[in-house]
Amino acid sequence: MERKSNTGLVVGLILMTILAAVFGYLYYKEHNITQKQETDLTARVQELASSEIKLDSISKQLDARILEVQNLGGDVAELQKVKASLENDRAALRKGNANMGRKIKEYEEFLTKKDTEIAQLREENQQLISQNEGLTQEKTELQTSRQAVRDSLTGVQAQNTELESKVTMAAALRARNVKVYAVSSKGKVREGENVKSKRVDKVRVDFILEKNPLTAADDKTVYLRIIDPSGATISDTKTGSGVFQYNGQEQGYTISKDITYSNNNQDVSIMYDRDAPFTSGKYTIELYAEGFSIGEGSFSVK
Repeated sequence: MERKSNTGLVVGLILMTILAAVFGYLYYKEHNITQKQETDLTARVQELASSEIKLDSISKQLDARILEVQNLGGDVAELQKVKASLENDRAALRKGNANMGRKIKEYEEFLTKKDTEIAQLREENQQLISQNEGLTQEKTELQTSRQAVRDSLTGVQAQNTELESKVTMAAALRARNVKVYAVSSKGKVREGENVKSKRVDKVRVDFILEKNPLTAADDKTVYLRIIDPSGATISDTKTGSGVFQYNGQEQGYTISKDITYSNNNQDVSIMYDRDAPFTSGKYTIELYAEGFSIGEGSFSVK
């Protein structure tokens, strides 16, 4: 409804402009208008109004096709050139000095030709969309397939890691019959799970490294931790203390000993000589090798 109203307003304005120009011209030239002239004038005004309406419609159709071709990714240069030519013709028409019959026919033929080209462009775009959808689907299937392979490999790797972990644990050293001896400065030795002595200057730990066919017979380092009654690890770099890796973290040790593992239930003895005396309380002994806890014991001081 609004579009019809706008068109009517345009036509009305054109009629008024043309009539005023024509009547003014005739008045000053002849001071009267014959019946024939009035008839011819009316026909001319109707022709101009009809041409304006057709050009306005063609202009809107050109705008619509320019927008569609742009959305389809086509070239709009020719459409824009024709649109500019049409606007020039509309301007000439409003001055009442142009015959638009032939031009309007050319514009209509151009629109028909462009509709055919746009239909072809539409079809080509649809084919490209279909091809892209096919490629997207193939890509998705390929990604899914690759993910399945990765998941499978991850599962295999996890199983291998778990198996390796089990094999490593099975191959870990084991200290059997851990015995702790408290040695005084006079050489007096006390043995037992809860050794009690008024003074302990040295600690000797004896144990058996069990035979294990899964464990390589090579050089090993055994770490000894002595934990005092307060829970702290006794450590003194002057007597050989340091740190080692256990469960991915650094742990302090009191003393270590390098041995050649013979895989035959061999006896091992580690002596720790402390500068300062051991205070009273219970001490815990812990043994580690190759990242595993392999045995423990304890002694007490009065």
